[in-house]
Amino acid sequence: MISRAVLRCRRQKIEKLLFDSTGLAEFRPAGMSEQYNLAERIASDAKSLVKIAHVASQEWIRSGKFGVMVAKNRGLDVKNFRSEPEALKWLLTTAEKPSGMRSATSIESSGLSRIEA
Repeated sequence: MISRAVLRCRRQKIEKLLFDSTGLAEFRPAGMSEQYNLAERIASDAKSLVKIAHVASQEWIRSGKFGVMVAKNRGLDVKNFRSEPEALKWLLTTAEKPSGMRSATSIESSGLSRIEA
């Protein structure tokens, strides 16, 4: 699910993605090898062009630190959050964007894509 969303964002030049997994009962934190593989795949899919805020359960945030580190080491701008307002605040902060990507200033803006379970 997240890989498809990242690919869609990249193809449509949407630079920011809010992913909310709190409503997915089956979305459990992965083991170390699964985190590594998932982080590598998402970072590769994003090609450093999509900034991702993930709203997740406390359990996911605690156990997902390794995956975030792997993704960041591969150039992905990603962070886990406990609440949507906190995630949006971080997501909407301006950073230098790659050329050709659209900017986002609010959740309604065309530069932000949001997926939720």
